[in-house]
Amino acid sequence: MERYLSTAKRYRLLLVAILALVWGTGLAAAYAEYSGTYESQATIWVLRASPELTATNPEDPGLPVIQTVASQQAELLNQLLQTDSFVRDVVMRTSLRQALESAPIQRQYLDGVRRHFRVQTLGTNMLRVSFGSYDRHATAEVVSAAIDVRGERVVEARLAGTTALSALYARVGEVAQAQAIEAQRQLDEFNASHTGALSPADANHQGQLQLGLDFALARLSDLRGRADRAVVAASVLEMSGMEFQVVDRPTEPLSPSGGGRAAALLAGVAFAAGALLVTLLVVCGTLLADHVAGPADIRRLAPARLFATVPRLATAKGPGASDLRTSLAAIAFPDGDATSGRTSR
Repeated sequence: MERYLSTAKRYRLLLVAILALVWGTGLAAAYAEYSGTYESQATIWVLRASPELTATNPEDPGLPVIQTVASQQAELLNQLLQTDSFVRDVVMRTSLRQALESAPIQRQYLDGVRRHFRVQTLGTNMLRVSFGSYDRHATAEVVSAAIDVRGERVVEARLAGTTALSALYARVGEVAQAQAIEAQRQLDEFNASHTGALSPADANHQGQLQLGLDFALARLSDLRGRADRAVVAASVLEMSGMEFQVVDRPTEPLSPSGGGRAAALLAGVAFAAGALLVTLLVVCGTLLADHVAGPADIRRLAPARLFATVPRLATAKGPGASDLRTSLAAIAFPDGDATSGRTSR
């Protein structure tokens, strides 16, 4: 541990400069993100009960996954936000339209818009949609446009589903109507050919024909009622607006409020990167110093017989003066065994 502390003290100026550069840059970026990001949000209340409360887990079909109405709607919005067409329709209805049209790569611009959306559930029937941007005038526009485009997409999907269902009911109704007409024809032919008193066998056959006709008419009536309910239910639900109510409309923010999380993330990454970089430099510096300038192993020096010869050099005379060999001997043999004029061999 002392070696690492010694290395840190040796390179303290370099380490301080690195920390100042990395941490300063991170704090500046975090402050710019926090002070320049505006956020607008809308709170939505879903009132209609979900037709399917449980969904199948693809990993384990036998294990049900509980989904509330809010989680279903949040999942729907998140899935729509993953499509470029949905985000493009949202942007084209706001003041960001010119920026999108002038962007060199529109896909990258749409990805940037998509990353600033956030959808979260607040309860079983409540969810919140928020959008952050450096342009405070566009935040409320984008949230409102996302809600409107979502509603239009849902209506289009329901109309397509209703049309397909109506076509199915119409086809099945045609078959049921043909069966009813055929049952009616058979009953009319039987009545026309049996004008007098009916025998027990004829009466039984007439009853079977009448029962078949009644069953065909009842089935035809049921199919027509189902077709009417399928068409009317979706229309009434959309006209009433009870499924998707915006409780708090998005408003234009007056002060920055949406960059707190991103700023904290930038600051945390900068502090972690600075600390990691300093640690790596200290560790690498310590290991490199030990490898290059570390103490020599005496076993590697054992085969040598002559290390150095120190000639006798003349030195200045005076108090405390000594020759070079005496000074080196005093350093090599601090215990006092060395004598003046001895040559190390």
